[in-house]
Amino acid sequence: MTKSPAGQSNGMSDKATRIGWIDEFKGFVLLLVCLFHIEQGFSNVSMGMLHLSALRMSAFFFISGILFSTRRFSDFKSYFIHKTRVLLIPYILLSLLFLALDPVLYHFEWFPRAPRMTIMNIKPEIAGVWDYLYWNLAKIFIAGKSSIGSGPLWFVFTLYSVSLMFYGVQKIAKFLFKQREKEIPAQGREDTLKAKIAIAGAAITSLIAGWLLYKNHIRLPLGIERDLTVLFFFTCGWICREPIKNLSGFLHNNNQGTALRRCSGVLLTAGIVLISFVLYAFIEIPDPNFSIMNNDLGKSLGIFLASSFFGIAGLVATFILADKLPNIAPIRIAKGILRNISRNALVILAVHWWILLVLRIVFKSELDKPGTAYLSAIIVTVGVTIAIPIFRCKLYKLLGKEKVSVRESLRIRD
Repeated sequence: MTKSPAGQSNGMSDKATRIGWIDEFKGFVLLLVCLFHIEQGFSNVSMGMLHLSALRMSAFFFISGILFSTRRFSDFKSYFIHKTRVLLIPYILLSLLFLALDPVLYHFEWFPRAPRMTIMNIKPEIAGVWDYLYWNLAKIFIAGKSSIGSGPLWFVFTLYSVSLMFYGVQKIAKFLFKQREKEIPAQGREDTLKAKIAIAGAAITSLIAGWLLYKNHIRLPLGIERDLTVLFFFTCGWICREPIKNLSGFLHNNNQGTALRRCSGVLLTAGIVLISFVLYAFIEIPDPNFSIMNNDLGKSLGIFLASSFFGIAGLVATFILADKLPNIAPIRIAKGILRNISRNALVILAVHWWILLVLRIVFKSELDKPGTAYLSAIIVTVGVTIAIPIFRCKLYKLLGKEKVSVRESLRIRD
């Protein structure tokens, strides 16, 4: 968090390089993703993650929309080059790396234990290693869903695609409704509002298109149908960032209003948390086939949107409120762990899945038993903790990041 001139936290300052509660939010959602994959991989693990399917990835793309910014990029070319360097290239390199580490390539008799592949509605017939390799490459470069060995990296490719799509949408909207605030302030505000309405309209149209493609079982190259659905949540995050910034700043700026007013802000935020999660629990319908990765959105668009909306609202309000908690050791450590998870998201997404893949293929019969299946969570935690400094210190170029020390890569203190 940055500090204002008075030395107080601004909550969501535009000048912040990393915003504490947003990093914690992202780390928490990523943790939910990892726990869901553990539960998905072992029948004797049950943590209730199925009930969070409607909010996990939609929340991730929502928060990515909040962070969208083009201030450092003068044109589309510079933005495109930057996103290619930090998202597309790591997606390709990590996908290929974990494809090379896929145990099925070296012992094809394990293939029946591997996750099934579906590529644009095609369920390929795989008779040998070369077939397996070919269809994995098709998953990476045609379906945009990464290899079997690094499945969750589909998120990275989708974030890359949607970021570029949204850049184009908002640039077109701003061009159509040119802001003239310097010349005519009232007209400038009107043009800005029109541009936002146009962007919101484009997002709603995109969501409808994604839903229609889902209902008609249409799969397009590079996951375009998935991008159309995700663009809606990304845009919602971008539209909501000012209200969220105001709420966060209202709670955390001690110079703003009286103590009673600040207390009312805390109560309001707590009320949002409670109401949102109660409504989420009431509306959400668990569906084992629900998957934004596959653009499988359930039976009802209304339920999908409502559960996603209340889940995201509850999570955002929770982490804004948590930023106000006393800075005692347990809370500080928990926040530090979540921030570290956020900073190392690329490594964790790929490595945790690969470890689970090996456990499922090689050791599932021994591990997936009552009382021992939960050991998989410990194994994943230890494996990821070891992998983080390896990637951040030695294989950092695969991540599109700068080299850091072992201590820095595992740091949980501010």
